Amino acid sequence: MKKSLLKLSFLILIVASAIVTITISSCKIGSASLQVLQPADIMLPQHFQKFVLADRTRPGKGNGQQALNALEGLLTGEGIFQDKWGAEDCLEGLRQVLIQTPRYTVAIAALDTAIKGTGRRQTLPPLDWNTVSKLIGNDTETALVVLEAFDSNNDLQHEIVQTTQRGANGENINVPEYRAHNRVNVYCVWRIYDLKAKTIVDQYTQESYQQFDGSGATQAVADSRLPARRDMTSKAGISAGMQYGHRISPQWVTVTRQYYKKGSDVLKSTAKLVKYNNWKAAADAWDKESTSADPKAAMRASFNMALASEKAGQLDLAIQWAERAQQLGDKRAARYIQILQQRQYDQKKLEEQMKGQKQ
Repeated sequence: MKKSLLKLSFLILIVASAIVTITISSCKIGSASLQVLQPADIMLPQHFQKFVLADRTRPGKGNGQQALNALEGLLTGEGIFQDKWGAEDCLEGLRQVLIQTPRYTVAIAALDTAIKGTGRRQTLPPLDWNTVSKLIGNDTETALVVLEAFDSNNDLQHEIVQTTQRGANGENINVPEYRAHNRVNVYCVWRIYDLKAKTIVDQYTQESYQQFDGSGATQAVADSRLPARRDMTSKAGISAGMQYGHRISPQWVTVTRQYYKKGSDVLKSTAKLVKYNNWKAAADAWDKESTSADPKAAMRASFNMALASEKAGQLDLAIQWAERAQQLGDKRAARYIQILQQRQYDQKKLEEQMKGQKQ
């Protein structure tokens, strides 16, 4: 009995020590958010200054496509107008992203019978150049971005999970919990028309999804806690459009970086400066602390100087500081150097994409 108690006490001590170690380790690290301009996934012609967005997913009249789409909606339980609304939301998601890029301006083309499509996954041949010219006002600096096809499908799954709850008398009891998972799969086909070169500069088939979850005491309750099907399709469509926006335009994104906020009096005091976005004062203090006689304080201050340099847009200098921190024994520095090197690569790509921008 005594041996068992000793073993239990020993285990508790080990767990408690591990928790304390983790807590102390995490307390020395702070996090800061930076705004970074990320390049587009693909390079577009530099003469583009504007995007005009057009929807070609609506079926034409008199060719049987509308009846086929209605039948598909009834058979799948998705609703007759689900894909019509989803396509509109997809273009809206794309517009929301494109209006935030510093590289281009954006407009929505007026709907025209000349750009009717199939209303399903199948695409028609590319638009003729006369139609493209009309949609963009014969402006060769404008790229016509067309959503050529859109299709969404719902995949509803159920599961039962045993959960533990407190009973009336304080005892633990197993209670079944019903869970509903609805995955909305979205299929898009995009084309970007370049009137100046009379070429299609991007033809991209995109597949994405979003999952929505609900839970309850019965399957019916779990289903009822899912968003409305229209809302789920809308969110999945918007998300798909936003993803394509990042493919074709540079975008500001928020990234999180770590820094040391403990290890010396200077590091403690500068944590408040970072919190209130006073980076210059923090950097001045870290610069001095990087030559401290305390090697750990110097190491951490050097790491923080790498962050301050990145914040200032000086990536070469940031790498030099991170390498110094690594030489002083900082294990976090190696990963940060990789991040900074990737940013250097992205920066070169971004400079190429921004060259054609009119001031």
